[in-house]
Amino acid sequence: MEGGFEAWGWLSLLALQSGFQPLMTSTFASSMVISSAAVIVQEGVLKVIFGMQAVLFFTKSGGEIVRNWSLKKSIATAGIPAMLYAVQNLLTIIAMNKIDGLTYNILNQSKLIWNAVFVYIFLEEKFRPAQIASLGIIIFTTLLVSTDPTKFDEQTTTDDEIQSRLVGIGLTLVAGAISGVASTVMQYNLQRLERNSYLMSAELGFFSACFLILKLLCEAYVLGIGDGQRILNSSFFDGFDRYTVLPLMSTACGGIVVGKVTYHLGGVGKAYGLLAGLVLSLLIHADTITWRLLTAVPLIILAFWLKFARASSGSKQHDD
Repeated sequence: MEGGFEAWGWLSLLALQSGFQPLMTSTFASSMVISSAAVIVQEGVLKVIFGMQAVLFFTKSGGEIVRNWSLKKSIATAGIPAMLYAVQNLLTIIAMNKIDGLTYNILNQSKLIWNAVFVYIFLEEKFRPAQIASLGIIIFTTLLVSTDPTKFDEQTTTDDEIQSRLVGIGLTLVAGAISGVASTVMQYNLQRLERNSYLMSAELGFFSACFLILKLLCEAYVLGIGDGQRILNSSFFDGFDRYTVLPLMSTACGGIVVGKVTYHLGGVGKAYGLLAGLVLSLLIHADTITWRLLTAVPLIILAFWLKFARASSGSKQHDD
C-alpha cells in the first residue's frame, strides 16, 4: 500500500473518526438531544454542505456535474437509500448512547454480512472462500460480544443498565442490516449508473432530512408521539449545546473521508483505516474491556484481512 502525505493524512482522519465517533456522540450528542433533530442537522445541513464542496473542489468536472443535475434523476437514484440511511442514522445515534464505543464498533461490522448477502442476491456476485471465512468470523464475534455475560451480571449491573445495553445491541444490529440493504443499492447506483459519489452523498443527506421532517410533522400533528411531539413541547434544538455539532460534523464528513482514502489507497487502505480506528477504540475504552471484547478485536482484524485478500487476488472490490 503506497501513498503520499495527503493519502496518509486522509487515512489518519479515517482512523480518528472511526475510533472517536461513538465517544463523541455519547458525550456531545447525548440522549438529551432529540435524535431526529440531530440527524436532520447532520444530514440535511452538514452533509449537503460538505458533499457539494467536495463536488466542486475534489472533482475536475464539478461545475458540469452541478449544471447537469436533475431532480427527477436525483430522486430515482438517491430516494430509496436516503430513507434507509435516515432510519439507520436514527438507530445509530440512539445506540451509541446505550453501549460503549468498542462494543459498537465491533457489532457495527455485522453490516458487512448483510451487504455480502444482498450483493449476492441482487448483484449476483459469488462468494469466495476467503469472504465466506471472513463473514463466519464476523458472525462469531457478533455473537461473542452481544452475549457477553459480564455485561449482564445482575450483581454489578442494574436492570436499567442491562435493558439499555440490550436495546443498544439490538439497534446496532438492526442498523447494520439496514446499512447492508442501503449500501447494496448505493453500490449499484454508483457503479452501474456511474453516479458521482460526492454528489450522491449530498443528495442522500438532503432526502434523508426531508424524510425525517415528514416523520416529525406526522408525529407532531397526527400521532402526537415521539420526537415530533417533543419538539412541539420544547424546541427543535432542545438538548443541544455548543459542542453538539462536533459529532454531527464528524459523521457528516465521514463518507468524504472514506472516499478520499479509497481513492488514494484503495479498499485495502480503507480497511487499514477502519482497523486502526478499532484499535484506537480499544485503547479509549480500556477500562471496560472484557476477555470477549479483547478476543473480538484480533478476530475482526483477521476477518478484514480475509475480506480484502480477494482484492489482491484480482477480484473487483466495492466500498461497503
